[in-house]
Amino acid sequence: MARKSKGFSELLHQKQDVEQTTAQSFKRLHKKVKEATGKDLIEDIAINPKDVAKMSDILNEFIDPYKGTAYGLEEVECLLSLAVVAWNIALLPKEDRQEAIESMLSEVASGMNRKSGAALQTLVHELIERKDCYFSDCQRYIANFDLQPQGDSYFLSVASSLEE
Repeated sequence: MARKSKGFSELLHQKQDVEQTTAQSFKRLHKKVKEATGKDLIEDIAINPKDVAKMSDILNEFIDPYKGTAYGLEEVECLLSLAVVAWNIALLPKEDRQEAIESMLSEVASGMNRKSGAALQTLVHELIERKDCYFSDCQRYIANFDLQPQGDSYFLSVASSLEE
């Protein structure tokens, strides 16, 4: 019987680690969605539907220009949270966006000084403009996400609507 190479064994373990991380991340994401909605939507959730781009890949690409400003998992999670809010606001009709931005900022920026609040508002507007310019063809609403450390990087799972 032929022996498997050490490289093959390592590759197999890496694949198993990714599958385990994916399963754990999905469980956490399912729990977050259930807590947020008050419903168990597991029957309605499509996991990586065929011929549909992964929303986690799209969201990662969306925040790519800003990743260099986020150091550590906690800051990446904050960036993703802000990006999700901006993404979903960008899905609103243009006449409804400013009210949504002001509502979000009144909650988030209440404890910030004026300069930080203004910087946050600028970033939200930049993200909305980025969504409109580069991701206008994707009209999927992002319900929630789960971010987990994975070596020197992270693993992102996203719960989103499917395109209509």
